[in-house]
Parts: sequence; C-alpha cells; structure tokens
Amino acid sequence: MNSIINKYYLFIILNLSIVLMQCDYDYGDINNDSFLDILDITEFINFIIDEDIDYDMIYDLNFDDIINVVDIIALINRILIDEELSVNILEVGYDFQDLNLTWSATPDNGFSHYNVYYSNMVSNESMLIYSTQVQSDTSITLSNLALQEQNWFVVGMEDFLGCEQYGNQYLFDLPYKTYDIDSLGNVINHSFDINQFDSAENCQGCHSVHYEEWSESMHAYTAHSPLFFSYKNTTIENHPEVGDKFCSQCHNPVAYLTDTDLSLFNSVEEFQSSSLSPVIKEGISCDICHTVTGLSHTIYTSDNGAASATYKLYPGENIKFGPLDNPDSNSFHDSFYLPTYTVSEQCLPCHDLVVRDVEAEITFTEWNRIPGFSMFGGIPCQECHMPEKEDGTHDHTFIGVDMDLSIPYLENPLFEKVSTMLASSVEMRFDIWNQALPDVISNLDTLIIPLTIESLTAHSIPSGTSFNREAWIEITIEHNDEILFSSGLLTNNTQNLNYEDDNLLLFKSYLFDVNGDTTNSVIDTHDIDNQSLQAYSQRFKYYDFIIPQELDGEINIRARMLFRPFEPAFIIEHHNEFINNLPIFEMHAVESTIIIQ
Repeated sequence: MNSIINKYYLFIILNLSIVLMQCDYDYGDINNDSFLDILDITEFINFIIDEDIDYDMIYDLNFDDIINVVDIIALINRILIDEELSVNILEVGYDFQDLNLTWSATPDNGFSHYNVYYSNMVSNESMLIYSTQVQSDTSITLSNLALQEQNWFVVGMEDFLGCEQYGNQYLFDLPYKTYDIDSLGNVINHSFDINQFDSAENCQGCHSVHYEEWSESMHAYTAHSPLFFSYKNTTIENHPEVGDKFCSQCHNPVAYLTDTDLSLFNSVEEFQSSSLSPVIKEGISCDICHTVTGLSHTIYTSDNGAASATYKLYPGENIKFGPLDNPDSNSFHDSFYLPTYTVSEQCLPCHDLVVRDVEAEITFTEWNRIPGFSMFGGIPCQECHMPEKEDGTHDHTFIGVDMDLSIPYLENPLFEKVSTMLASSVEMRFDIWNQALPDVISNLDTLIIPLTIESLTAHSIPSGTSFNREAWIEITIEHNDEILFSSGLLTNNTQNLNYEDDNLLLFKSYLFDVNGDTTNSVIDTHDIDNQSLQAYSQRFKYYDFIIPQELDGEINIRARMLFRPFEPAFIIEHHNEFINNLPIFEMHAVESTIIIQ
C-alpha cells in the first residue's frame, strides 16, 4: 500500500496549507474537528497503511464501498477548492397561491444538492420546502404555501462530503400597495384607487352581525363625529400647511391613502351629503382592517406635525385577511389566514402616536413595555376590545371608553359594554402594605385612611387621548347621612372637578405647547406630564381626618374610582349641546364602617 502513495502526492500533502471553512461534515473529517485540512489527510493515510482495515463510511468519499487512494485524491481535491459558495436568493414572488423563488447557481465545489428553507415570524422554525440534485436547477414554483406577514428564505448548498453552506437570508413581506409621503404629510406616488376598497355595505349580506356591531362602534363613528370635525377644523386653521392629513391618517385612512381632501368639509352634514365614495364616508370600515398584509409601526410626526402613517394594505385583489385558520369559502372573495390578526401589533399604527418625540398617545407602547408581556403571550388588545362571543366569533364594536355623545348615554348601545369593561379594570382596598383601617376609633383621634388602587389593565388608565379623559378617586366620610369629608365629589356629570383640592387623586395626562401652556391640541404638543395609572401598577393614597368631639355611633367611609371620557370644559367649548350626554362610569368601589367609642 505504501507504494500507492507516491512522491507526487506526498509533495502535495506536505505543502497543503488550505483549510476549508468550519462545517459539520458527514465524510472526510477524519479527526472530527469540523475542518478539512492536512491532519485529516495524514490520518487517512495512516488508516490505509494499516493492514487491518475495517470499512468506515467516513473514508469512502467516492461512495464505491472501497477505501483506497481514490478517496484520498477526492479529499485532496476538495480541500484544494477554496472558492466560497454563493447561493443567494435573487427574487421571490407570491400571489397568495403560488410561490416563485429564484437563486444564483453555485460553483461546482463538490456540489451534491440545493436545499431551500423557509421560516416566518410566527413559527420561527426553519422548514425544508424544496431540494434538488440538479446544479442548474435554480428556481422553483410551489403551490398552496401559506406565507405569513414576514417570511425568511435561505438556500443551502450541500457538497458530497455532507457540508451544507448557506447564502444570505432573504426577507420577504407579503404584497401590499405602496405610497410615498412628502414633507407636509401628503400621500404621493400611491398605488391606491378608491374603487379598490369595498364598502361595508357589501359585507353586510354575509356578515350582518359584524356589520351591525361595527355600525355601533367608534370606528364607524369617526365619520359621524361632530367633535372630530371641530378638532379637524381647528387643526387646519392653525396648521394650514399640513391641512387635514394629520387627523385623517387615523380617523379616515382611505381618504388619507387616496389623497382625498377632507379640509373642504366643515361639518358632518357637509361631509355625509357630499359626492365622496361611500367607503370614505364610512370612516374606519371593514377593508381598512381586512386588507392588512403587513404590520406597521408607531406614527412619528415631525416638527410641523406632518402625517406619517404607514399602512401595508392589499385592497382590490379580491382577498380578505383575518384570524380564522379555516375560513369558509364564498363566491364574493378569497379568504386568507394571518395569525397576526390575533396580536396587539395588528392595532398599529392608529393607537400609537409620537409628536416631536413626545409620547402623546401610546396605548400600544404602554402594552408593549410591560416586562416580558408581549414576548410570553400577554393579553392582546383583541381579548378585551374584541372579546369572543358564545358562537365563537368576536365582537366588532371594538369596545373602548368613547361613545357617541349625540344621544343620551343610557340609550347608547355601547354603554353596558363600556361599563362592564371598566368595572374589570381596577381594584381598590383600604390597605397599604398591611396598614388597614381600624375597627374602632375615639373622638379627636386622627383617622388615617390608607387606599391602594391597583390596575388590572395592560395599558395606562386612562390611555389614548388621556389628556382629554379623567379618572379620579371620589371619597366620602359620612355620619348619619351627613358628609363630614369628601374629595372628588360631584353633584352631576357636567361639573369640573376641584383641581385645587390637595386631596384629589386624579389620573390623566397634560399636554404642553411651545409656550409651556396646557393644550388639548395633539399637533401642538411639545411636552407631556403623564399622571395616568400605569399598566398593572399600584397607586397609594393616604387621607387623614380628625374625629370631631361630638360624634358618636359609626362613620361610613366610601371610596369610588370614577371615569369620564372627556373633561366637561372640552365638551362645553366645542359642542355644549352634548354636555348632558357625557357619562361618568364607576370603575370600582370599596366601603367600610368604623365604630366611634
């Protein structure tokens, strides 16, 4: 056997300096160090020289079931090929049925076969979707592969020794219509046409319940809200350069995306009686949500308040997207399952707004900042705001804290739903770190009332337009139906709170304009003081009261957390006719009795 290893090959071996990249080789890596180099050749020679040879497939590099010098030559030749592999994906195409994928051909380098792998943001697992042993075969068409919002593809080239090297990872988003935004927030170069969007009326035939729920929702009300039009008009007056786009980017996305000018309409009546498309008159209707193919991000405005919302929508292709993994077929449109319809990111960008780096309305960010919450399956927005019903469908009233103020709140179909949701949002107790109320107290003693308010909610209370909202603690001490002490007590829902009351515990935020004055205009925001109750946090408050000398019997202590979606002053300023329809909701109440001895 020694004679087979001639001087020529010994010369090559002794002068070989090339080392292949680290890899998990099935063959040829004799010393099992994940490299192919001269050490493997030396051990290979020793193996062959050994007279007692037992077959081992790791040495059989030409797969002929014989281990000899031919296998050594194959190993040397593989090591001498030092050219890097290049199997990068060139193009991915997808029409929600067929996947077309093309990649660059690799140099020979001992080619065995290509492997195409796929993963997505949901499963996060690499899946082999195609393999070929034909080196010139550098494209595939696969059918019935349901991609997700974001998809990753990579092609690996495996050589005859079992080493697989990979090209660059290719990120592919599902198709969506594109547009650009100029410095004033105008949508330009867009690929949207108003006729691509279906009216909610077209959905009513098959989805009558969802249609009725949506009709009652604040999504539909955006196109019918006098308060919105008042705010829009003020914004246009003070910031004519950006016009209505700052408002319409969230309150009427179809108008925004199709560059429809809403500044021409000063009232709901003018808007609804116009010749605009019914889709625009519907506000936030079905297609705004059910044509979403990709997740967006927080809206960040520049110093001039220009609109910047980015939507990834795919209207006009006769496909509706949603959370059902086995949707029923129908003759009106195709249906496509996207699991992100069940996660909070689906609610971006409309529920996250940063103005001049000031976090003005950040409901999603509040949720996302709960440590580990989003990572480990925390409660998504949909669970509370689109709860599952007995029939397995989800409520499409999008329950929040706002309601149509043009009708008495007790007659509003959302009132009970809002009340129920708010009642599950907080919990109070007369206790701070095991310091509780006494059972008995004496005259002239100072009664210390410890109150803990605990949020049970995955975002701040209040959230969203927290600068317009008010949540506060009402506390009373009564003796024989006489109020001895109070804070946050109102006789009717049209009153302003006593903001000078040192005992008032008020949860809200305050916006400040460029001059440092408080404002309710989001576009004018330059700073914020957020005093909202943070997600899943606690707030503590001590009240103290000296028991009068003349009291006897019992005193009753009652604390309530109350909420209203607007400050009365804001409603009075803009639409005083709605002030009596402004509701006050009781979120939680605790009560205790103390004996005076």
